[in-house]
Amino acid sequence: MTYQFSRISFLIVVIFMISGLCVGACGPIGIEASGLSADASLEDASGADEDPSDVEEGSGEVSQEKGGNDPGSEVDEVQEIPATGDSKDSSEGSDEELSRQSTSDPEVLNPLTGLPVEYPEWLYKRPVMVAISNFPPKSIPHTGESYAAMVFELFQGVGMTRNLAIFYGDYAEMMASLEDNQLAAGSGDGNVIGPVRSGRVVFEDVKKLFPKALLITAGASSDVKAQLSNRTSVYSSDPDDINSTGVGIDQIEALADHPVDPEDFVSLIFNQQLPEGGDPATFFRVIYNLYNQIGWEYDPEEGVYLRSHDKADGTGELFPETDRLTGEQLGFENVAILWAQHRYVTETIVEMNLLYVWDQKGLLFRDGRMYPVKWSTRGGKLAFESLDGDPISLKPGSSFFEVVSWQSTWDPEKMILRFHEPPRDF
Repeated sequence: MTYQFSRISFLIVVIFMISGLCVGACGPIGIEASGLSADASLEDASGADEDPSDVEEGSGEVSQEKGGNDPGSEVDEVQEIPATGDSKDSSEGSDEELSRQSTSDPEVLNPLTGLPVEYPEWLYKRPVMVAISNFPPKSIPHTGESYAAMVFELFQGVGMTRNLAIFYGDYAEMMASLEDNQLAAGSGDGNVIGPVRSGRVVFEDVKKLFPKALLITAGASSDVKAQLSNRTSVYSSDPDDINSTGVGIDQIEALADHPVDPEDFVSLIFNQQLPEGGDPATFFRVIYNLYNQIGWEYDPEEGVYLRSHDKADGTGELFPETDRLTGEQLGFENVAILWAQHRYVTETIVEMNLLYVWDQKGLLFRDGRMYPVKWSTRGGKLAFESLDGDPISLKPGSSFFEVVSWQSTWDPEKMILRFHEPPRDF
């Protein structure tokens, strides 16, 4: 059976919405995390982006800036998020009660994961994309990344990478269930996602694959900021720690409260049944440089690829990469390596050709097997095909995309992807 978001599903959810099951965003509450601050300032992207220390601490303001050339992005008015202890609207209780009403209809699927959703109304709230730091090494482990529908790992220059995590669907409800998780409660992190870092120009290309999505970064340089649309900046209250910025799940719930059509995100095919062919692939390594190495190991019991990371010490020794919210190792049903054209603009600005391309080289890993594929974004839709041109399905679940340069090489015997930097014109 092929898992796709159907027109029938759309009509079902519309009926639920008319019945009053669709709700507004829950009021935000600041949460203090261990090392991450969800009570961080959220500032106008046009101010103090290049120097977080100039931002007034605890202002609690959100401003979204329309920039770049994203024709489908609507920009909200400035919203204010109350700091911890601020009073809430008296109607919020009824909203929260409604938001926890669920449906067991298996036909309502998340188009980014192919999985049934418990709270279909969340599919009508826009995706939220969060820039998450990988450097310096103390930024790992991340917080909340295991609840992302998709994650893109993107080269940012000088051998470093940055993740762009996409949250869509009923992730907020799943994270709220952590209140009863003693391990998570003992971590001291609260429901926070991060550490959040600054924007990169390639984020705009990824964002255009998800119309009306909101991008959350910890600022951006002036050159980059001009090319990013529908973006909100967040800053930590500790300007001395670049990895102390987190965004609270309550804040994201408020920011996500912008209507979208789930049909706009239908592009990938999901199927539990394995595609034909493929080769065994229980472990592979991605080497961005000597001090940035990643391992992916298939866990047959969980049916996911588990992520490990080195400690940037040059030894290549890998350690499980966990989520600070759950204490569990990050795992994804699908991992794909996408070759794409990279071009240096400056030492820290790297452009990637991700939009409106086709027949690009790729490798898809699922269920312990590897499939050579071609990927494309015709019409702004990400899709995968076999080398023969037939659609190829992902496993229902979350997906992680390693985006590498055309110059990068794959060693099928050692199962190693070696990243090679694009040429520099400066």
